[in-house]
Amino acid sequence: MKAVKDKNNYVNLISSLEAKLFNKVDLNGFLGVNNMDEREFYIAEEMYKKDILQKINKGEELGYKIYPQKKKL
Repeated sequence: MKAVKDKNNYVNLISSLEAKLFNKVDLNGFLGVNNMDEREFYIAEEMYKKDILQKINKGEELGYKIYPQKKKL
């Protein structure tokens, strides 16, 4: 389990599979749907529904980014 913030700055607990995908998106900055397998795409879509990941278009490619975890003062 891992605690992450969603787009409204609420803390959510995510499972280890979700945390693995979250860390992968965080490390790359952007993860395109063409670079995912079917399971990762399903997990990413569920995390998008929970407002943990944001779905964006980067050029011609659709993919996911994380919401900022740190808040500037």
